[in-house]
Amino acid sequence: MWQRYLWKRPLIVLLAGLLTGCTLSPAIPVFGATFPAWLFCSVAGAFLLIPTHLLLARRGWLRPFSPLVISYLALMFIYAAIIWLLLFMG
Repeated sequence: MWQRYLWKRPLIVLLAGLLTGCTLSPAIPVFGATFPAWLFCSVAGAFLLIPTHLLLARRGWLRPFSPLVISYLALMFIYAAIIWLLLFMG
């Protein structure tokens, strides 16, 4: 009897995906070319790592953040997500 309802779950997932709607991602025109907004958010996140690194180095807090590559990538992602939420999700 449960096999009779087995086809409904994929159908519901497909319909939910179709009902969410698709919109274009925000694009920023620069000198006639359009770039995706996430690219600018990730670049801004990378630039925010500079004062973060200076602050961590001056306070002597670099040791808890080792390995720095993973920590800095995570911080860059957090900064980029915050910038995305502040600028493009309003």
